[in-house]
Amino acid sequence: MEYGLLKFFHLLGAVLMGSGLIGVWMTDLRSRQLRELTPFSEAIRNIAVFYDGLVVPGALLLLVSGTWLIVQFYDGWNFLWTPWLAGMVGLFAFEFIEGNTVTRLYFVRMRRLTRTARASHLGLRVRAARSCRHLRISSTYRSCS
Repeated sequence: MEYGLLKFFHLLGAVLMGSGLIGVWMTDLRSRQLRELTPFSEAIRNIAVFYDGLVVPGALLLLVSGTWLIVQFYDGWNFLWTPWLAGMVGLFAFEFIEGNTVTRLYFVRMRRLTRTARASHLGLRVRAARSCRHLRISSTYRSCS
């Protein structure tokens, strides 16, 4: 019974995290096509909703259920002798750190820039929010100083 519940919650966490990452990816692709500030800021807000609403809870559910499964059924640190499981733990740790530093900081910065641009009422376009000085996204914005 316990194994079945842990496995269910582990799979639920994987589905939540996967669907959230797909939502973040699709919304990010869409935001890169927008040129007006209002729809762009809405896309950035949607990215935050997907990330905070699905990816983070899914990752935490995976972390808790996976740790509990390892402790209960793989005798704690003996999971290191199971190569696929040790690899999954290492991959999860790497992705958790990368996702909460590089990726999250990018979207937090974009949200802050769009809020500032909307508050200034200057009618700034997305290119101002994505200036080379702040993000260095691509070489298409050569006019940045």
